[in-house]
Amino acid sequence: MKAATMKAAIAMATLSTVMATAATTTIDSTHRTLQSNAPDSTTTCPTSLLDESTVDACLTWQKSESSKYNCTADSYLSSLTPGKYAGLTANYLSFNTEQAFPHFPERAEMLTRCTGGTIIFSEASDIAVDPITDIGSADAVGAEIYDAYVMIYSFTREASSLGLLETLNERIRENTVNLQYEDMFPKVRNMGEYRKDGKTNIDLLMADGDFFTPVIRIDLLERDGLPMPHTWDDLVEIARFYNGTDLNDDGESHDDWGFCIYPRTGSGFNDAWIPELMYSTWATTDQTRGIQEGFLFDEETLDPNIGTGFEKAMNYWKDLWPLSADACITSTFVEGRCAIGIAPPGCWKSVFVNTDEGGVAWRDRTNGDWGPVLRDENGEALWRPTFKDGTYAEPYRLKPLGSLEVIDRETDTLVECGPNTCPKGEKIKHSNELPKDDRANRLVD
Repeated sequence: MKAATMKAAIAMATLSTVMATAATTTIDSTHRTLQSNAPDSTTTCPTSLLDESTVDACLTWQKSESSKYNCTADSYLSSLTPGKYAGLTANYLSFNTEQAFPHFPERAEMLTRCTGGTIIFSEASDIAVDPITDIGSADAVGAEIYDAYVMIYSFTREASSLGLLETLNERIRENTVNLQYEDMFPKVRNMGEYRKDGKTNIDLLMADGDFFTPVIRIDLLERDGLPMPHTWDDLVEIARFYNGTDLNDDGESHDDWGFCIYPRTGSGFNDAWIPELMYSTWATTDQTRGIQEGFLFDEETLDPNIGTGFEKAMNYWKDLWPLSADACITSTFVEGRCAIGIAPPGCWKSVFVNTDEGGVAWRDRTNGDWGPVLRDENGEALWRPTFKDGTYAEPYRLKPLGSLEVIDRETDTLVECGPNTCPKGEKIKHSNELPKDDRANRLVD
């Protein structure tokens, strides 16, 4: 049975209306009228009521004011009115910004240069507790110091039920072109919704939703006549086969690994995801009927379901841990020194995005890790993984791994996965059943 896992996605609540309701006064130089762009009305005054020198002075002032702002960085900023939020401030409670959201302060600075509005960043010490303390709950009134928050979506339901978060439906509807909201992965997008009084409220603008995505060096499988792994047993077998062997043709094997993961011990706050990796493995045997079926606790007694399935999952990780290295913080995977990787999608951007300086290749580590790709005199990479036909073998993204056996909850024993025991299971396809553009069709079964 296949079973994917998703970490608790990071959700961003809205900036309050303090910035959105700003008004600016401008002069239309074509019609020489004074014009107020307040959000609730627009008024004009005939310039005949003012003497020529006053109007000229106002136009000069307007030109000097608009030159203070720069909205040319991208199409979104260019759609904003220069100086629109001049003098206004919003307080934003972030978390782990340097590692998880380093681009947020950069975007805030660009917004300031364009609109004059300022976003002040503060760091929460506990992402689960601090935002709720400020927002409030049924038991306590919030301090309400901040206008927006980075939050874990699953911790926001009480605030949504009490109406303490601004509903974003209208804001999103008015900015669909810039937000590209429909382009968001549907499962992640839906996590920001709350159903109340027969209406779906969008209370959270989802900023991040991570899946543990497995990838594999498909060139190694082709070279050695191995099939694509589909189960955790397959994964352990392949990791053992390649661990400690030269995987990138550099003549060294002491630092080549069968398995690379993120997070691995030493990744900071994200070490908290390690149990989720293990739970996802446990789910493949114990959660057989979809996400509506729990597996952590007994449905009648709420006793932990620590049994055969849990033991099997933990044994997989006991086997894999000594075969593994980091997949994200270091350049181990992108240098070709890993056979298999499991990590959130953000870790794989260096592999699948901008493959000119990304991708898997030998790298210059003269000035530290993550150096540039080593190239020959013609500008070609000195080494990249290739198929037998010589083309670049980009690592292959495969479905989350499953199990051929699942738990019978009555007996706590493993039984064969079939239509009755795991109705959500998927049939493993032979290579000749795959689409023509699926690179796995070159592998053996």
